[in-house]
Amino acid sequence: MDAKNRLVEIKRVIDLSTKNNADELLKIERMWKGRLKVFPVYEMPLSLLVYNKYNGRILSRTQSLEAQEKEIDVSTKEGAEIIAKLLWESKESANKSTLADLEKYGQKEVAMITSDGVIVDGNRRAMLLNRINKYDYLKTIVLPVSSTDDPLEIERLETSFQMGSDEKLSYNPIEKYLKTKKLVNDLTSGIEIISKDDAIKKIAEWMQESKTDIKFFLDVMQTMDDYLEYLEYDN
Repeated sequence: MDAKNRLVEIKRVIDLSTKNNADELLKIERMWKGRLKVFPVYEMPLSLLVYNKYNGRILSRTQSLEAQEKEIDVSTKEGAEIIAKLLWESKESANKSTLADLEKYGQKEVAMITSDGVIVDGNRRAMLLNRINKYDYLKTIVLPVSSTDDPLEIERLETSFQMGSDEKLSYNPIEKYLKTKKLVNDLTSGIEIISKDDAIKKIAEWMQESKTDIKFFLDVMQTMDDYLEYLEYDN
């Protein structure tokens, strides 16, 4: 299913849920564009959702595959299976534990998706739910934006809710280095043009790290890039 059709189907689920159980819908607050906003929580069919292939947890793996000219289209079965495999292998022991918890108690943490079904927060949970037959939906809020409308705000949300949360499964260091590099590029020369110092300050807030740590991540990433370029193994 393409993004346009996902958007239509997701809106239909929202409309039906609002019409039939508006008063019963769980509501939670999330930061959206600098202020707290109340979002209803929907039981969104997993079939309408797609993984974020640039999810911070597996960024090194997807970039490596794409550098080897392996196209990953998450809207296809093959692409979804590639991302699901990478997510599972990223922390297999922890995934087994969370899988058992999901089977016993169901989904505890609410996910976050765009209006066209890209999972901003909850990729790992969706992958695990797809492994069991007990649930065919993801409990999620739906952001009032598609995956292409406001990429910087989506980057902020993913970074803040995943890398910036103590409760989340810890990330491998290389994923932090790559994510930091990507965010600096987006903030200084891509999505938004600000100074490198301002970008570092903003990323530090999103990740809940110090500016010194962010600078360290960038220095390590530069050393790794130089090494790979020297060996002609860019990315």
